[in-house]
Amino acid sequence: MKFIFKVVIIFGLLSACAKPVKVAVTPGSIPSIPAKVAIAPVQVIGTATVTLPSGQKTIAVRLSNPAAKGIEDYVKGDGVFSEVMAIKEDAIPTAPGIPEVVQAGRDVGADVVLLGKIVEFIGQHEYGFRPSLKEHIVFELSAWETATGSRLWFKKEGLDLERHEKISEWSEEKIEDRYVSIATEDILPIVLSKIVPKLHEDMASYKPPAKEKVAVATAEFTVDVDRVPRTATEVKKNSFAVVIGIETYRDLPQAEFTVRDAKIMKEYLIRVMGFPEENIATLLNERATKGDIEGYMGTWLKNNVERDSTVFIYYAGHGAPNPLTGEAFIIPFDGNPAFPEATGIPLKNLYQKLADLNVKETFVVMDSCFSGGGGRSVMAKGGRPMAISVENPVLASGNVVVMTAASGTEISSSYPEKRHGLFTYFFLKGLQGDADFNGDKTVSLAELYNYVTPQVKKIAKERQMEQTPVLLPGIDFLENRANIPLGRVIK
Repeated sequence: MKFIFKVVIIFGLLSACAKPVKVAVTPGSIPSIPAKVAIAPVQVIGTATVTLPSGQKTIAVRLSNPAAKGIEDYVKGDGVFSEVMAIKEDAIPTAPGIPEVVQAGRDVGADVVLLGKIVEFIGQHEYGFRPSLKEHIVFELSAWETATGSRLWFKKEGLDLERHEKISEWSEEKIEDRYVSIATEDILPIVLSKIVPKLHEDMASYKPPAKEKVAVATAEFTVDVDRVPRTATEVKKNSFAVVIGIETYRDLPQAEFTVRDAKIMKEYLIRVMGFPEENIATLLNERATKGDIEGYMGTWLKNNVERDSTVFIYYAGHGAPNPLTGEAFIIPFDGNPAFPEATGIPLKNLYQKLADLNVKETFVVMDSCFSGGGGRSVMAKGGRPMAISVENPVLASGNVVVMTAASGTEISSSYPEKRHGLFTYFFLKGLQGDADFNGDKTVSLAELYNYVTPQVKKIAKERQMEQTPVLLPGIDFLENRANIPLGRVIK
């Protein structure tokens, strides 16, 4: 093994219990970075094994929390950031990727997330004239901006350390505890004493981005539509929305990217369209049962809206046909396409409930399809795809406008490169400003439809598919409603 450097200390017998890293630091002359930082749980890469008399054993689970606490104590003690907080271990998955870590930082209101990783760890013992425990650790610390998901800073340090101990007289449990305490109380303070001052020095001039540039964390932090501009000039207090995204179903195949679609759509409703956050009901996965959806579409809206209200409904998930009647159904989390009448939600009923609200305007946007031919549609086993119409007489004369992702026997497909539904991606792209054809800094319903349709058809054609968004009633029947501004843009 090639050691980075070696520290050998004659060390007396101490407590064998693992404790958080303790560091004595003196605040430096560099002012605190004016940002809120969140310390993520430290990740241990690999098995982090130690050698015991009976064989090897992993101690990875015992290293993470003390290491994270050590980072937090050191950053606080050195006054690196103006505010320091910790991300709870249960706030992120067991083996999170960078997107999940950064999103957890956003969830606690941080500007920056510090992520520590123990990327190498080996613990060995030696008997003989001078028995000892030897450890080798390589530690990484990186800083990630929650606004953009970009990495701001990175540093790696390694250390080999040997402690002479009377291990021949110890139990295996005591030897294991000593391995942990050497790592967390001896090695990591030395490593952090090298890394954290460098972090402070290198990021001294950092300032968080302006609020209007803050992005929603994404899977790779490169998706343009996930950087949601704050362009709404007023909060429309009498606007209400129900946003539904069902990716994981109880008994059905997954509907790819639908939860992400719904989460980002909510951000556009708030930042671009001016909907109050408290007026948006968001139903995701198991919270989008038939009872949940019908309750919010019916009772919740009815109890809140007024005559001059605006209502916006967004649905991303599976749809299904009834092969006997040709009727289209939304499939909730607990739905079954074999029994659409009993477990699904008929589109005709949804349209009627929304029309009965008798509000100023209602918009329904559905990234779903109903033919049963795949994509975001399902069908009972043995069934065959069929042409389904999502039109309804209610739409011809009322104030409900519907835009759907596909028509007829077409399927609503995903856009893996953008990690969204194909239709939703271009819907959001249009709201960002690409649909502002006349340059008046607003996007109207007609502009959005006229932008989304050719874009979706083009990408679908490149993939040997057909997908044509549908606007109901047709653009020619909307009259003045076609010019309703949906959002402001900054382009």
